Amino acid sequence: MADMNDMVREQAIAWAIRTRDADFTDWDGFTLWLEADPRHNVAYEQALAAEDRLVALSDDVASAAEPKGLPIDQDGQMDAPIPQQPANDDYLLPPRQTNRRRMMFGALAASLVVAVSAGVWTQMPQPYDVMTEPGQREIVALPDGSQITLNGDTSIELDYKKPRYARLNRGEALFTVVHNDDDPFIVDTGKMRLIDAGTEFNVVKSDEALDVAVSEGLVIYNPGRENVSLPAGKRLYRDISRSRVTISDIAIEQVGIWRTGQLSFTRATLGEVAEALDRNLGVTVTASEAIAARPFSGVIQLKDRDPEDMEPIAALLGVRAEKQAKGWILIGDDAVP
Repeated sequence: MADMNDMVREQAIAWAIRTRDADFTDWDGFTLWLEADPRHNVAYEQALAAEDRLVALSDDVASAAEPKGLPIDQDGQMDAPIPQQPANDDYLLPPRQTNRRRMMFGALAASLVVAVSAGVWTQMPQPYDVMTEPGQREIVALPDGSQITLNGDTSIELDYKKPRYARLNRGEALFTVVHNDDDPFIVDTGKMRLIDAGTEFNVVKSDEALDVAVSEGLVIYNPGRENVSLPAGKRLYRDISRSRVTISDIAIEQVGIWRTGQLSFTRATLGEVAEALDRNLGVTVTASEAIAARPFSGVIQLKDRDPEDMEPIAALLGVRAEKQAKGWILIGDDAVP
């Protein structure tokens, strides 16, 4: 797995390149990335500062390499002196310098990535993993402007050579995708495949189930087999053990609501609720075998909640929480302590 600090630096370089583009518009995505982790802003500023240093060095080298004296024409005669640019026109950058600056920043991006993580975008180990610990979140910015927001205890596999592909191995991720009819974004989860035909969707992958909810656009589930179309406001749930797929409605505002500090469930098992609490609170939460299949529907507010005080959440679930050496276990009211 690539070192997390290296990953942050590479993301910062990608954002720095994109935000320098005159056609860049994804300022909301850029702001979300900056706010996701204090390290992001530091890395971004370092990338910009390194660019300025490299461009200045390039200018010095180019200046030293220019021939001295007057230019010579084809007949060996000296041309007229080249007029000097007025001092008050320094703010005007000729197109040649602008293009050169962009080229130099591309070189900077390559050199920085080589320095910090032994490879440029296409030279990194293929593929690579991004992982989060329970309670930790991470925003991955992709070169095409798409981004993936990872919830806690999540593992995703990416590939620099295939920037519109991801494999979600476990956990939860919200995909905000720049749509491209000619190059659809693909998400593999085990033996199941999702193809983006829209913009934003949330995916939860566990050993027991796959849960996909769409808030914008369209997602195709297992094209070539079931080929199920999921428009905005639809949710697909697949029970892995039974190979059974169910489709239901979901309020668009509930998709990815975990980012706001709330968890919303519709007939989820308590085992799934425990996994969600584990991902979001950063403490180990499990459900006893006796109650793991019990259904629950409702909203759990996690904002400002002490993860070491599980009893209020357990009461909302209609069970009890028992403290263990490695975290909490949810048990039935009739369970023997």
